[in-house]
Amino acid sequence: MDARVAEGSDYIKIVYDDGHAYGLKMPTLDRATMQAVVTATHARRKLAVVHIGDLASARDAIDVGADGLVHLFVDSMPDAGFAKAVAAHKAFVVPTLTVLESVSWGDGGKLIAKDPRLAPYIRPENGTGLTTTFPKRANSPTRDLGFALETVRQLRAANVPILAGTDAPNPGTAHGASMHRELELLVKAGLTPVEALRAATSVPARTFSLADRGRIATGLRADLVLVNGDPTTDILATRDIATIWKRGVVIDRDAFRAELAKAIAAAASGTFPVPAGSESGDVSDFDAGQPTAKFGAGWFVTTDQLAGGKSVAAMKVVPGGANGSAGTLEITGTLDAGLPFGWSGVMFTPGQTAMAPMNLSAKKELRFYARGEEGRSYAVMMFTRSKGQMPVMQRFTTSAEWKEVVLPIASFQGIDGRDLMGIGFVASGTPGPFRLSIDEVRMR
Repeated sequence: MDARVAEGSDYIKIVYDDGHAYGLKMPTLDRATMQAVVTATHARRKLAVVHIGDLASARDAIDVGADGLVHLFVDSMPDAGFAKAVAAHKAFVVPTLTVLESVSWGDGGKLIAKDPRLAPYIRPENGTGLTTTFPKRANSPTRDLGFALETVRQLRAANVPILAGTDAPNPGTAHGASMHRELELLVKAGLTPVEALRAATSVPARTFSLADRGRIATGLRADLVLVNGDPTTDILATRDIATIWKRGVVIDRDAFRAELAKAIAAAASGTFPVPAGSESGDVSDFDAGQPTAKFGAGWFVTTDQLAGGKSVAAMKVVPGGANGSAGTLEITGTLDAGLPFGWSGVMFTPGQTAMAPMNLSAKKELRFYARGEEGRSYAVMMFTRSKGQMPVMQRFTTSAEWKEVVLPIASFQGIDGRDLMGIGFVASGTPGPFRLSIDEVRMR
């Protein structure tokens, strides 16, 4: 806790979720450890909020003194005393109904993506994410958004503070746009439109002691949204935005919409530029002693720390490449066991700006040489504009000797190379330390 506070944490978030409610199995804290973390957090006068995935975990978190719950549950109805227990402990709840709707395979994200008041302001990659849901897994327990809606109704009746949040950018959600759906679902769960608006403004500001925002008042930050209509009677009016101010500065929504329209047209037509220097398809041979590339922005480290994981990685060019060449890119690190979808490795981006979409549809396969631990599985991740935040993966296995890996672009489901943003070479699946070398990376 001292380390977290020293690095600037405003509150401590604890994950207490083994994934079973979603058909997953992942490591988590035990109750005693959660209790110790909550106690240590309170000793440092910080808020302790707990991510949970089912009713039993929510009960445990409240019982050990959590200040707030992040997410509700779709595995069962709340028991008769749950809301009263939350209220008695003076805890707050961020239901994140939008992500729970996606977890329950609902179509709320698609409705947002199609709303004519919002669609012109949603980036193509975010629109793609909105139209997906969490995958169905074999033997996955029943999930019902109605359980979460009823829980919110009971929490409101018990006067528990309810905060609006979306858990974007998970499948079925997008930053900003999904907040409108969250407000709609909160009203569906029994909040009045005014209470839903407070859940997105003054209540979180008060809960997290942000005294300079959250209300319209003299001396506070001028973060304002002007809408056509009356959202205090019709919560859907929040979608019909007229003007936005951030810290008193008007946002040029017309310019943003025009810029976005060009991006949407480019995405629809596949007219992203072909990266200069990509004609031969040669990416990197590392013989110059540096992690440079023949085209694009080059190589950089990527890990699941972007998603809250703790994996680490490093890269360097070392002597002794494939086929007797001068150099190879050596990637080392540790894949953390804390996330079921963790990764650790390196990324190549074909555009001069990192993760800018580029047209490489003329290339039909990815070729490279790999060497590593005998029999260890690694993965190639391809990111495209059309897939949003979700990469498509293909696995390969290493041995102690150099081996050429050939992966057809078509084997990455739904990818044809016309909007390629990045290619990752990562440890994924088996946690622990790893050492991977790659060389002679080419697209043919």
